Amino acid sequence: MYRVIFTVVFLLSGCTNVLWAPKHEEELVNGFYVNTETDELFVTTKEDAYVFPIDRSFGESLLLTREVAFYPTFKNFSIDEENRVKGVVTLVFVENEPSHTLVAKVKSLGFEEDELINRLRLSKEIKGRRYTIEGELPLEKLEKNYHIMVAQPAKFSETAGKIIATPVTIAYDAVVVVPAVFIGAVVMAMGSP
Repeated sequence: MYRVIFTVVFLLSGCTNVLWAPKHEEELVNGFYVNTETDELFVTTKEDAYVFPIDRSFGESLLLTREVAFYPTFKNFSIDEENRVKGVVTLVFVENEPSHTLVAKVKSLGFEEDELINRLRLSKEIKGRRYTIEGELPLEKLEKNYHIMVAQPAKFSETAGKIIATPVTIAYDAVVVVPAVFIGAVVMAMGSP
């Protein structure tokens, strides 16, 4: 009798977990842009843009990926009903035979030795907001799209803000205007390792 009750409880708890588990959707990230003037990271997909405030050293690390080999990973990304996004970005330094100067620079940016993989690694939790893109952002796209799974809420109670792209400026929520010249000058394109 106890086995039957235990089996029924186990099955019901599994069904309940599936009902309450967040739905995940795949985002194809096609661009990462660092604005060093405002310390913001812009992440673009086909229809959406994500804006994350970041610290200066993380911005420098992202910009360094244009010159040096890093392997990026993205985990625990989620978005809530108010279009707030959070997740963890990890960069693993995979440059073959780096100079002592380059290793010192990477360590000064916060990378630490990961003994499990025997590489320098930096993980940062980032939090920001999702916006809908109106128009075409005048920024360079990545050579390769990155697939990121994002946990979605059951339903959105409000719509995302808007990023309005013009040839001269990028405005989001009609309050903050970021000159495209600054963003274009510091475009960061992550390549494959």
